[in-house]
Amino acid sequence: MDEQKLHEILGQDVEAPAVVNKKLENTYAQLEEKRSPAKRRGFHPVRTVLIAAAVVALLCGTAAAAYDYYVRQNVAVDEPQTVQGIVGGGQPSWERKEVYNESGKLDHYWPNRETVAVDPAQAQALLGDYLPESGYQWQIEDYTFTVEGYVLDEHTGIAKFYYTMEHPGGFGEGAVDWEHGWLNNEVYKPSVMFETMSDVDWPWISGRTYVDVERSTQEKVCVVESAASLGGWKAEDGLRIRFIISGDQREEDGRHYSEDPIVDTYLDLPAVKSLPTRSATDPVTGNTVELSAIGLMLSCEDDVDYCALEYADGTRYVVQDDVSSLDNTDYGLIDGERPNRVVREVFNRLVDPSQVTAVVVDDQRYEVSR
Repeated sequence: MDEQKLHEILGQDVEAPAVVNKKLENTYAQLEEKRSPAKRRGFHPVRTVLIAAAVVALLCGTAAAAYDYYVRQNVAVDEPQTVQGIVGGGQPSWERKEVYNESGKLDHYWPNRETVAVDPAQAQALLGDYLPESGYQWQIEDYTFTVEGYVLDEHTGIAKFYYTMEHPGGFGEGAVDWEHGWLNNEVYKPSVMFETMSDVDWPWISGRTYVDVERSTQEKVCVVESAASLGGWKAEDGLRIRFIISGDQREEDGRHYSEDPIVDTYLDLPAVKSLPTRSATDPVTGNTVELSAIGLMLSCEDDVDYCALEYADGTRYVVQDDVSSLDNTDYGLIDGERPNRVVREVFNRLVDPSQVTAVVVDDQRYEVSR
């Protein structure tokens, strides 16, 4: 970037994202400390501003490039369709399966998984008020990346994101496992990572991605990411996305490596309201459960082998049952040391917390107050 380009940018009204503002503040502080020596050396004011801008660009690295070239556009989305995608309306069920590689080593294990149809009216009623105002789209190289919607639960530290990735010519042979709704990252080059803009020690909201196989095509992949973090963040602070397009894969000594990324940049997402939760406490142990429409957080002494929700109509949603090799979570996160552990589990379906009467965890039963 030359000085003329910097002058053009500095002459515009620009809304700087938080990551840039923070680095600006640090840079200004450094310049303030060096103001007197700089004057003695004969620096001119305009030149100092240009140097500051250049320093910020260097400090922000590819993040600065993101805000220069990757413009976020508001786009209309089919909200009912997006809501169904968020809660797994287009995800497949499957039966337990073990996949071995050529050397006979277990390569992948698929536990039993059950998905259910989404009631559109119920989904809209539970999630509609907590979605962003529109979809958000970026054109990055020859990829069109659109975040159609997301819901955040700051109380449990759980989130769900629904986005699409379009690429002319598709994503490569084997990029999508259509049977399991899974992305093969050895072929599929884009990588999307979410993090909160809140000032917390662990900002990353890490998760697992599933492909909405009902909506996806060879050139347009629709993805739901179910995610969780250590918590402490606020939905009202907004989010940041790290967007990476990996370089070509190469194989060396039987291992796969990626060349340097084609793109490694940051994109911002606006804030939304947090989903509400309900809670229950075991009067004997003092352990608690926090429950929302997309997941739960519970305190426990050890790992969880069985977890289920009991509904007012007498039915039960088995979230996890290790004995039966059943995993109806979209993602799980365990934090802490025994006997003080925190478990977060993201549901693979929509849950109406008002209809949950109890949460059963191993031999422990949490009655949810009405």
